Amino acid sequence: MELTIAGCRIRLDFGFPAMLAILYLHADGQLLLQTLSVCMLHEIGHGIAMILTGAGIREVHLHAAGMQMRTYPHLLSKPRELAVLLSGPLVNFLASWLLYFCFGWCDAAVLHLGMGLFNLLPFSVLDGGSAIACLSEGKPCLLRMQTVLCILLSASAVIFALYFGIHNPCIYFMCIYLSVAQLKVDKQGGMW
Repeated sequence: MELTIAGCRIRLDFGFPAMLAILYLHADGQLLLQTLSVCMLHEIGHGIAMILTGAGIREVHLHAAGMQMRTYPHLLSKPRELAVLLSGPLVNFLASWLLYFCFGWCDAAVLHLGMGLFNLLPFSVLDGGSAIACLSEGKPCLLRMQTVLCILLSASAVIFALYFGIHNPCIYFMCIYLSVAQLKVDKQGGMW
């Protein structure tokens, strides 16, 4: 499904509700709602930064691996692009700190901290990997090193999950998705 509101394209793939259904089967409903709100707050952080930098929001995409906002990167200087990329994790860290200060290590504080840290991983489809690409200006040798590191991280996560008997299919799906997406970016020579 796709629609455009005020020049912003909003796309909803079948994979998004399908993944929500799978997650609902493996987690309680309240945790799922908390996780969705953490993801939405993360994306709102990006959206606010996109608007404040003057680049605007080009697209909101809801897909099997989560939510993603896109802007017009050619309208951004390197510092502003980094501000947009890091604004999502920053919002999560601030929310985590605020929740911890008010309620201790509640589920929401841990989810925000986890979301912020997860998005700083060096995968090109995540904020951390995009920030690396922004700083390295897409040099092929650095992209290749980044890809090797990402594949090793995914393999380590799968081995860790198997060793500790974690049976949540979403973890394995995410590791496979991130690895395949990283290999695709590496093959194409960069995100943009």
